Amino acid sequence: MRKLAAFALVLFSCSNEDDFGLESTQFVFSEQKWELIQMTGNYKGSKTTGDDMAWQEYYVLNPAGTFEKSRTRDEVVTVANGTFEVVEFENDTEHYLLLTFESGEELVGNCGDGLNELLVYKSATKISSTWQACDGPGLDYVLSKN
Repeated sequence: MRKLAAFALVLFSCSNEDDFGLESTQFVFSEQKWELIQMTGNYKGSKTTGDDMAWQEYYVLNPAGTFEKSRTRDEVVTVANGTFEVVEFENDTEHYLLLTFESGEELVGNCGDGLNELLVYKSATKISSTWQACDGPGLDYVLSKN
C-alpha cells in the first residue's frame, strides 16, 4: 500500500494541469501539516474557531504515505499514527484522503468505518472531514506547512 500511496503522490505532484485541484500541493518533497481551523455542529450558528473549539488538532502527512494525528483537549495530548492514500470514487469528482489508523483508535472520526477516516479536498490548501455526514462535527483544516 505504501508503494501505491507514493506512486499516487508522485502522479499528483507531476500533473501540469490542476486536474485534481491540488497543483500547488507538494507531497513528494516535504511533509505537510494540516491544522484544524473550524468546527461546526448540526445546527445553524454552531461554528467555532481558534481557542473556542472543543479541541485543537492537526495531521502531519509524510511523503512515505504515513501520517500522524495529534489532538489536544483540556491540556491532554493524544496521538495516532497510520498510513494514507489519495483516493477517488466512481461518479464523484471529489478527491479524498483515506487514512488507515494503526494506533490511537480513539481519534478516528468516521461514520462507523472501523479504523478508516475520510477527508475530502476542498482546495489545494483546505480539507474537510466527512464525519459530519453521520452527525459528527464538521471539521475544516488548512495547510499550514508544505
